Amino acid sequence: MKVLSEILMSLWLFLCGWQDFKEKKISIAMLAAGSCLLVIFLAAGGISVTSRLLGLGTGLLLLLLSKLLKGQIGLGDGIVICITGLCLGFRDNLGLFVFSLTIAAFMSLVLLLLKKAGKKDTIPFIPFIFLSYLGGLFLL
Repeated sequence: MKVLSEILMSLWLFLCGWQDFKEKKISIAMLAAGSCLLVIFLAAGGISVTSRLLGLGTGLLLLLLSKLLKGQIGLGDGIVICITGLCLGFRDNLGLFVFSLTIAAFMSLVLLLLKKAGKKDTIPFIPFIFLSYLGGLFLL
């Protein structure tokens, strides 16, 4: 069941990342599909309710930041982190988020240095969540 849940999470994050990259938004249908993943992760077990709720808290903080920063952080990014938090638990979700930020920051620096993007440009974040999740699966 664990392998199935990891494959489905990878597929869902890939599809969300692709949509975020192409359209700079995530559809409600895609977010609803992610919520269905939660059922599979709950069936797989192994993560406490407390850890899942704290993982959700990571995403809720991101949603709060999105509001405070007037949308500079996408709501879809926060909702995806909420869903991954409920599925993965606090520790894994926080690691996923931090690693995603690290990869996004590195890529932003590369784009700035190559003059492919400016300070005001935005980049989609969910593709980095996908890459981080894959990295976590293969490295850990």
